[in-house]
Formats: sequence, C-alpha cells, structure tokens
Amino acid sequence: MVGGKKKKGDNSMEIEEAIKNRRSIRKFKDKDVPLPLLKEIIDTALWAPSPMNRQNWKIFLLKGKKKDQLVKICAESFPFIEPRLKKVFKPSIIEWTKNFFKTLGNAPVVVVVYSTPSGEELTSDIQGAAAFIQNLLLLLYAKGLGACWMTGPVNVKEDIDKFFGVEGLELIAVIPIGYPDQSPPVPPRKEGRVEYIGFDE
Repeated sequence: MVGGKKKKGDNSMEIEEAIKNRRSIRKFKDKDVPLPLLKEIIDTALWAPSPMNRQNWKIFLLKGKKKDQLVKICAESFPFIEPRLKKVFKPSIIEWTKNFFKTLGNAPVVVVVYSTPSGEELTSDIQGAAAFIQNLLLLLYAKGLGACWMTGPVNVKEDIDKFFGVEGLELIAVIPIGYPDQSPPVPPRKEGRVEYIGFDE
C-alpha cells in the first residue's frame, strides 16, 4: 500500500476485514512460526504511533524451553483474576480459562511487551505500547496467525521482571501467538458507546 492506495497486483488484506474478523485465540496448532515471518510482522508493527515518537517499548519474543519457563510463571497469575471471572462467567468457562493460563494454548511463541519510562505520565507510555500491540494483532491475523492480548500476567510482574532481568520497565502484556486451532464466535458490538456532538448544526 502506498499513500492509502493499492498498487497493481497488491493482494494485501483490507484493514476493515482484519479489524472486524480478528479474534482472540486461546488454542494453537502444533506448528512452528517461521522466524523470518515473525521478524517481518514485528518490524511492521513497530511503525505504531507513540508519545512524542519516543517508541517507548521493549519487546521480547520467546520459544522453546525459555518460553515454557515463562508460561509456568504466567500460570501463577490466574488466582489474581479468578474472583473477577466468577462475577461474569459460568464455572465451565472459568475452568477452561484456568487451563489456558497453564499452557497459554500451547502457543509456539510468546511475545512480552514492556513500556520504557519516557518522563511523561504512565498513561502516555501505556498508550504507545498498546498501539504497537494493536498493530501486531492485526498483522498476525493478516498473515494467518492468531494471538491473545493478555494482561492477567501483569499480576506477577515482579516474577516476570526477574525472569528477564529487567528493572524500571512497565509490563504491559503477554501475548501467545501461533496458528489458530479454533474459530471463536463473533461477539456482538455494544450499543450506546459513541456520541456524535455538533453534527446537526
């Protein structure tokens, strides 16, 4: 895409399709994700906007034994969110979610996103990292991959920080990725969340 227009022969997915059809994936196929493809996706996602163009993110991608070690740490975060789940979901869904936290859906790759201090308010730093994550999710979908944006593991931030040997960074999300092995239903959009003001003048 150049200047918002497709070049001749450009078969890239329409952005509207990616936005509307992307789903959170919590079960993945036993299939490796090629490193060149991962690099291509990450490099493109890094073009996200950020406060004052500080590009204030730090990103880790893990697979193999290191990934498995991280998954065990993330599993310890489930008790922190379980009380909230009980207020919304039935027991069978809670149990399924608990099992997901234990394995992260057997995803072959896990992405961990931190924000780095920019000197601005924490809210600004979080928004920059979140913009990267949204880019990442849409690009993964466009390439036939799936992912789940997880914030639950933030509850065990100290253990994850220690795992990576980082200090002074803000853990934003843990994102298991891989080839989807499920097709989640389409959640309806909630109404009454948008107001148009001054358009009838």
